[in-house]
Amino acid sequence: MIDEVLSVLANLSAGESVALASLVDSSGSIPMSDRAKMIVDASGRVTGTIGGGCLEAEIVTVGRDVLESGRSQMTRYTMTESQAGEHGLNCGGTVAIYTERVGAEPAGAEIFTAVCEARQQRVATVLASQVRPGTQSAARWLLREDGQVLGPGLGSDEAQTKAQQEAATMFGRELALLVDLESEEELFLEPFSPPPVLYVFGGGHVGGQICRAASAIGFLVTVIDDRPMFANRSRHPEAADCRVEEMDRVFDRLPVDGQTYVIAATRGHEHDEIVVEQAIRTPARYIGMLGSERKKLVLWKRLLGRGADEQRLATVSAPIGLNLGADTPEEIAVSVVAELIRYRRGGSRREWKTKPKSVDLPGSVPTLVR
Repeated sequence: MIDEVLSVLANLSAGESVALASLVDSSGSIPMSDRAKMIVDASGRVTGTIGGGCLEAEIVTVGRDVLESGRSQMTRYTMTESQAGEHGLNCGGTVAIYTERVGAEPAGAEIFTAVCEARQQRVATVLASQVRPGTQSAARWLLREDGQVLGPGLGSDEAQTKAQQEAATMFGRELALLVDLESEEELFLEPFSPPPVLYVFGGGHVGGQICRAASAIGFLVTVIDDRPMFANRSRHPEAADCRVEEMDRVFDRLPVDGQTYVIAATRGHEHDEIVVEQAIRTPARYIGMLGSERKKLVLWKRLLGRGADEQRLATVSAPIGLNLGADTPEEIAVSVVAELIRYRRGGSRREWKTKPKSVDLPGSVPTLVR
């Protein structure tokens, strides 16, 4: 959904404007994504979602008002049972939705084009926007993980210094952050990461189900096996790519960055060992291995004996998966992908907003023993 919204914003024509509604803050239980965004254009057409139901209907009206007046609005909405009515949004949570007019000016389409380009280049970014209800245009600044800074700026040294400090902890994360400034203004910091890439080593029954489940939640999955019959499009139609490769050579040709996940689910211990040994030498964000605790102990002893980095090896999730009592390949895939989600999102929703420097390691949750 976020890709669709970004595409609309990046492709605005000269003179064209849309109303952009963003969830900038929340508390309690809410029925939408923490990254909820919605666009309302001049014809009333909606792209994305801010949660559905009566809330969305209200924000569509707000969007029309913002397009007409040009002045941004902040809508705070508590979803009690009486307010939910027939729509059923009785979660009890409170949300703050900031709606603004975005056009093709530098702080509009140009900055969102830069966000899209960075994602294509697989560079993490944080977009800093001043939240000022009643104003006609937002001040924006795009900070890239590679050190580049783009955009017209935030208008004050305080805002820009705060943006740089907070962004340093946010690259590659998923949750946005609303920050209070001493000037009594607010700063909305929104990270945009490249789509996560998942390399599944092993195209058997479990690997195939992991591919299917991970693809459904936005991972770009590549299935890798040394057997052609287990790494092909007909067997894994959901995969972004299938590669027939020898396990001990493929890493030289695989692009691996901080948004890369690696899973060893091959047909044998010796192949999993090769995958893990090579994966820990890369900057992959997550590495996991199927198997048992006994298998892990045996393999880790051998890897350490060959000089593997002990600290890096300790970050490998093995045995992989949340402890759901999974048995079938489909159930095992659910447990594995649940762990990927937990690691990608940083644990419980919004937890890192109060602990921005913390991160859950793969081994911090119960794991599946097979």
